[in-house]
Amino acid sequence: MWVWAKRAPGELMDFRQQVAEGRVLTCMPVLMELLYSARNPDDFHRMRRDYGTLTICPIGPPQWDRALEIYGLLADQGPLHQRQVGHADLLISAAAEAAGVPVLHYDGDFDLITEATGIDTRWVRPRGTLGE
Repeated sequence: MWVWAKRAPGELMDFRQQVAEGRVLTCMPVLMELLYSARNPDDFHRMRRDYGTLTICPIGPPQWDRALEIYGLLADQGPLHQRQVGHADLLISAAAEAAGVPVLHYDGDFDLITEATGIDTRWVRPRGTLGE
């Protein structure tokens, strides 16, 4: 979501306002994914500084345990079902659940997690995009 927030500024004014008001939280796996998109050292350090103002949901032993529990719930659905979801998405979901906030996303992996757990997730997608 953060990536297309830069591409579709008119679509996300409410989201940006919520970020500015401190109502959007993140966690380290999301921050790492965001920084992956940096094109050069200056870009990386600017992005790290900008995103460093966000409130970080902790990921400690309880969140790791919950991520493994979610992984098991997916595995219980049938052969190889746990392979449908990325490890970072498990941690992101566990961190959001512990913080009592929904996961804002545009990734079908989170739908699978919600189906298995009931964790609150919400699709966000700018108008006019296909397949994201």
